[in-house]
Amino acid sequence: MIKFHYHTAPKDVPHADIAKGDPLCHAYSDTSVEELVAWGREHGLRPEWIDHNHTLPHFDLHGESLELAGPGVGRRELVRDIREWRRRQGRATAG
Repeated sequence: MIKFHYHTAPKDVPHADIAKGDPLCHAYSDTSVEELVAWGREHGLRPEWIDHNHTLPHFDLHGESLELAGPGVGRRELVRDIREWRRRQGRATAG
């Protein structure tokens, strides 16, 4: 399932036209990267835009792309999904 976690920008990111405090959203799959890629393609997002450098693969949505997001999950559900992702990847859980 594709899930959305809303938060605010902790700092300015000029190259992405993001200012500290701007609304942001991580779009991620609790199932697979393939599901995330398919969802992204349906919405005009390219697979190379997936952020793999954090806790789990996700698209960073901001500005007009926030319109793609649905109802958000809370921190508890996000942390549970991160732990499950790490377990499936064979990585230690933290958080």
